[in-house]
Amino acid sequence: FNTNKVGDRIPIDESFAGLKRIYSGPDIFIIEDFLDKSSCEDLIRKAQEKKLDQSPVAYAGKTDDKNELIGLAAKGPVAWIALGLGWFQVQQSTDGNIMQLGINVLENYVLFFILAFASITAFIEFRADELQTLRTSTSTTLDNLEDPKGGAARFVKRAADLFNPNSAEKINPAKHAQYFESPTVIRYEKDQVLAPHFDANKAASTEDANRGGQTLATLLLYLNDVENGGNTRFGLLDLTVKPKMGDALLFFPADADGLFDDRLEHEGCTAVDTKWIARIWRHIDRVQPPFGLSNRALSQL
Repeated sequence: FNTNKVGDRIPIDESFAGLKRIYSGPDIFIIEDFLDKSSCEDLIRKAQEKKLDQSPVAYAGKTDDKNELIGLAAKGPVAWIALGLGWFQVQQSTDGNIMQLGINVLENYVLFFILAFASITAFIEFRADELQTLRTSTSTTLDNLEDPKGGAARFVKRAADLFNPNSAEKINPAKHAQYFESPTVIRYEKDQVLAPHFDANKAASTEDANRGGQTLATLLLYLNDVENGGNTRFGLLDLTVKPKMGDALLFFPADADGLFDDRLEHEGCTAVDTKWIARIWRHIDRVQPPFGLSNRALSQL
């Protein structure tokens, strides 16, 4: 693990009802009875009414990976091939000299750099498309909070209270909810899976700038009881969580400053029975629509 630089997580309400720490270093919590049965059922019903589509998969770190590969190619194979071919061209020329060698090397370098850039770009795009096969669930977002007793509004309010470390001051949920992505409801049917992955992004400052930057916390709410399959597993920590209706799972993919924590790789194990979950991601900055809640929605909390 690269844990030397990972700092403290964001603060939460440590006195929140039902909060139980199930792992330390990194902190992972279960919040028992986070949401009542009727709210969980309402979230499922609203998601079904809106219609669920194939869950998207983002290639986190795409920019960094591409830049790293291009940098390695430019300093290594491209440079050596350009130099070797330039030297060969001079040897084959009757009037070859040092100046001609320099010209040949420069021309070759530009040509092979363009070829390397195109090849790496194609590889990165292929890899991004391939990642979609790692997630086979369906999902939708719920950003309508007009019904104060509805599941979506209740979920956001409860989450805002959880992320407010001042348990005596719960009068302004919008202050914390502005850092949330809109609640996402996800369905896993038989044999559907989410392969091991990270919720944080090492390139969040650029790739996720339009959705609040780095993900500091993940709050997963289990919307139904799941007898078989569908566990949430943290493989590197040897920790498995079984879904239970109304319980929520809380963990922190990055520290309070946004530093990626590579211990928090997790997966949604293969579903046997249908599993429903709702998720809120808490980011480092305000999340603007369409990813976050509108000012109208926040005012309704």
